Amino acid sequence: AVKNYIYQHYGEDLSLEMLAEKVYLSSGYLSFIFKKETGMNLNRFIRVFRMEKAKELLENTTMKNYEIAEKVGFSDPHYFGISFKKMTGCTPTEYARENRR
Repeated sequence: AVKNYIYQHYGEDLSLEMLAEKVYLSSGYLSFIFKKETGMNLNRFIRVFRMEKAKELLENTTMKNYEIAEKVGFSDPHYFGISFKKMTGCTPTEYARENRR
């Protein structure tokens, strides 16, 4: 249920506490169960999923980086760029240049 919520609301502000409330669990227990089931903690799962969505947008649209950042749930475009580079090894602009269809 939590993964489905993330898939549908990844562009919104998501937190462990808010997601735990949605499924009527304590944040500690949700964190434990989520890591056990997925192999990664909740925040990392959200970040990885958001980056996958960002890659899709960079490949298939001509949206600006700040627009993509906002669409995938990053309020700070600069932080989005830093996070994207840390995960992929290149900036969003470089990624788009090399992968745009």
